[in-house]
Amino acid sequence: MIFRLWTRKTINREVKAMALNYDENFYKVLLNKLKEDRAFPEPSVTCIGIGGGGCNIVSKLNRNSSSVKTFCLNTDQISNAKRSDVTPVNIGTDYIRDKRDSGGFVKVAKKAFKDDSPEISLKVLKDTELVVIVTTLGGGTGSGGSVQIVKLLKSERIPFHVFAVRPFEFEDGRKEISDEAIEELKRETNDITFYDNNEFDSIKEINQKIKNDVDRFVQHKLAAFEVIYSDGFGLVLSEILNERQLSIDLDVNIGESGESGLIGIK
Repeated sequence: MIFRLWTRKTINREVKAMALNYDENFYKVLLNKLKEDRAFPEPSVTCIGIGGGGCNIVSKLNRNSSSVKTFCLNTDQISNAKRSDVTPVNIGTDYIRDKRDSGGFVKVAKKAFKDDSPEISLKVLKDTELVVIVTTLGGGTGSGGSVQIVKLLKSERIPFHVFAVRPFEFEDGRKEISDEAIEELKRETNDITFYDNNEFDSIKEINQKIKNDVDRFVQHKLAAFEVIYSDGFGLVLSEILNERQLSIDLDVNIGESGESGLIGIK
C-alpha cells in the first residue's frame, strides 16, 4: 500500500525518526500531530465569472477563505482593465479587434475561448479541485464562453457547477441566444443551476440571490473537502494501526518544507 502524505507544516525530527526506525507508536504520534497542526492540504475552489454579468456577480463573492480564487474571463479588455476585485483574464486578445467584446456574437466568443484554452488551463484551472462558473446568458461572451469552458473542464476532468441566468422576456434577441446556449449546456452537463430574470424585481435582487447561493455552495464544498482530507486520512492511519502493519517506507524528505511525500506500507 502506498499513499501520499501532504503537510503544510513540518513534522519534527522526532516523529520522522520514529517512522524511519519502524517504531510502532509512529502511527499514533503522526496522526495526533496532523490533527493538532491541521496539516492537511488546503482545497482550491476557483470561481469564474464569464462575461460582464457573470464577472459582476463573482466580484461580490465572499473572500473569507484563501482556498477560494476568483477570476473574470471576458472578451472586453477595456472592462477587464477596470477590475481590481477579481483577477481579470482577457480572452481573444489575438482575435478580437479594438480590445472590445465579442459584439454579441456567440461564434466569436466560442472561437476566442477555444483558442485561449491552453492559457485558461494554465492561469485559471491549474491545481484546482472544483470550479464554479457564473454567467449571464443572452450575450455573446456569456453564452459562447460558458459552453466552451464546460467542454474544457470536462476534457480535463475537473469537477464543476454552473450558475446561469436567463434574460428578461422582452429581450427578444438575447432570449433567443440564451435558449440556444441553455440547450447546449444541457447537452454537456447536468451540473447547472438556472435563474430567470423574470422571477425577480431587479437585477440587483437576482445578483444578490446568486451571490448568496454561490457562497453557500462553495462553503459547503470546502466543508466536505475538510472531512475528506482530515477524517479520511485519519481513517487510513487508524486502519493501519489496527492491523498492526509494521513494515513502513517513509520518504526521507517528508516534512522538511511542508510539501508532499510517500508512505509505503507492506
